[in-house]
Amino acid sequence: MLHTIADILVVEDEAINRNIITWRMQGTNYKIRFAVTGQEALDQVAVKKPDLILLDVMLPEIMGLQVLHTLRQSYSMVDLPVIMVTGIDENERIVRALELGANDYVTKPINFPILLARMQTQLSLKQLAAMNTEFLATASHDLRKSLAKIASTANQSRLKLASGNVNPQQLLDDFTLISQSALQISNITSCVLDMQTSGFAQIRLTKTPVQMEQLVEESMASQRDTVRHKQLQLVGPQHSQRLVVEADRNRIRQVLDHLIENAIISTAPGGCIRVNLLLANEQVRVEVIDDGAGLREEFMPMLLQDNELDLARNFDNLALCKQLIELHQGELGVMAQDAGKGTTFWFSLPLFKLRTVE
Repeated sequence: MLHTIADILVVEDEAINRNIITWRMQGTNYKIRFAVTGQEALDQVAVKKPDLILLDVMLPEIMGLQVLHTLRQSYSMVDLPVIMVTGIDENERIVRALELGANDYVTKPINFPILLARMQTQLSLKQLAAMNTEFLATASHDLRKSLAKIASTANQSRLKLASGNVNPQQLLDDFTLISQSALQISNITSCVLDMQTSGFAQIRLTKTPVQMEQLVEESMASQRDTVRHKQLQLVGPQHSQRLVVEADRNRIRQVLDHLIENAIISTAPGGCIRVNLLLANEQVRVEVIDDGAGLREEFMPMLLQDNELDLARNFDNLALCKQLIELHQGELGVMAQDAGKGTTFWFSLPLFKLRTVE
């Protein structure tokens, strides 16, 4: 549902009420579809689950409470919010609906400003829950990845020492990577704990001045073994620039890691990945460019919104990366290369400036 128009299923058997709802919903950011009977509503949900259901209690054949009971066998209150529509004097049915798992209710005649406010509340809670789930899934993935790097690098270092073929600089690089991975685990764990203790699905940012060239170098170094194993080239910024942004360092590092990992996945052995760091219009822009098969132009806007497409392309958590960048008042995008081969993922953040003290 993130970044999309909410799909609302209205279950109402009276044509005049459907016409009124259609009229009153004009100009809202909702896609409205109707079901006339309870069975039709269940059939529509089976084909395509809506983001929210507005369900009349009084329906022909299958009553609204039975429809609600059936829905709750498959969908939780977070998965599929249901707002019941009842008569003003139907207190017993209201209580029973809430017991069966209705998220909220409105009474007839419908007060549409109240209805719209309650719909927005339920949709916002659903979106926060989705963000929470996606963030925790990303955090779990990042924790496993960092632990795997520590285990692999430590094992390689042990083998080097056992063989007697010890290069001090290589060992220093290995220990640096282990230390950085351990710090990543600590940072990810802190983010998860902060998120859970600060309230439901709230993402807090701890902003400090961040030197972007250093952050890019750290992210690239963390991919050293993967790049070598896949026989890729990973080329960093060609010109040293001291570009500083005000950001949550851990979150931007998280975005960088995912974009570079996605480029590695998309690039065939022997290929090249470039990371550029630019300054344009008071914005610091980071570009991750691969020379893989590329994407068709029409798919690119969908790539940052549609989770199914992300999975099909093996791209990792792009929707969450987009949200993290937007929380920093930045922008994340994707574009095809001019030759039609390869893809560029980029994000931009405002350049940090010292504030005038008055």
